[in-house]
Amino acid sequence: MHITHRKGIAVLLTVLVIAGVAGCGSREDGWEKNITEETIVIPGLTREYELLFLTDSHVIADREQGTEQEKQNAAERYEEFKNGQGVSAREQFPAWVTYANEQTDGLLLGGDIIDFPSEGNISYLGEQLAKLNVPYLYTLGNHDWTYPWEYMTQTGKDTYLPLLAPYLEQEPAIHTQDYGEFIVAAVDNSSNQVNDAALEEYRKILSQGKPVIVMVHVPFLTQSVLGRAKEVWSQGVVIGGGNYGGIHPNEASQQFIDITTAADSPVIAVLAGHVHFQDRDYMEGEKKVLQIVGDAAYHGSATLLRICGDGAQAQTNVP
Repeated sequence: MHITHRKGIAVLLTVLVIAGVAGCGSREDGWEKNITEETIVIPGLTREYELLFLTDSHVIADREQGTEQEKQNAAERYEEFKNGQGVSAREQFPAWVTYANEQTDGLLLGGDIIDFPSEGNISYLGEQLAKLNVPYLYTLGNHDWTYPWEYMTQTGKDTYLPLLAPYLEQEPAIHTQDYGEFIVAAVDNSSNQVNDAALEEYRKILSQGKPVIVMVHVPFLTQSVLGRAKEVWSQGVVIGGGNYGGIHPNEASQQFIDITTAADSPVIAVLAGHVHFQDRDYMEGEKKVLQIVGDAAYHGSATLLRICGDGAQAQTNVP
């Protein structure tokens, strides 16, 4: 494995977050994995954990089944989701499952894992997740449960969201993976606002006193991600900064942001996707919270999170 180094470290209260190593995986699968490494140091942890964060794979599993409208949509979009070697998202995804099984303690799926909720895509998703022998956590993206002709509609929510519930612990708004010494919380903001059904449970999770890593699909405002998103996308794709090209947060989203960045918040990092590029910056509030935005998996990219105790060797830089 060829590794190149990108250094930079942050301290969040008693928690160190190290912006780590950008690397490239092997070509054993016929294509090159681009893996960015981020290390989160939590003093007192008894062991090291490695979690693979994968977002925006946009898998299209079958272009030949479904209605004529579904088949046309699949055919038009399939070619969009290939890496630099021309390998489709569908062909790449099993390699990420294998990597997670062999190299990590868990898989974090940051949304838009499938490109639309067809029977073929959901069946493929279930088949692949069944091959995991490590825990996984999945938060919805806007494409997981929508078609272009049913985009963010109530019909779409009523028809397609229930099909994904088995992979979301039957709780699409919020669900967690508890690693004993810290918690990863998957919070739905796939509609471009935080699901207000998540807020009460989110407060309960934070009140447990354990360090929390939050995983969402749509990034929250940081200066870096907003600026880059405005260059790439023609519409607001970041929650916050509505007067500057982002999305105006509604009441639920603003409450979520305030809770997350409160002075006594146990949140140590936020993971997001959606924008199809890698970014790293801080959410501003009573305290700064690191937001790690993952590149699109269909590019052949993923983020490896190393979560370890304070024995890690690191240079300290307070944000």
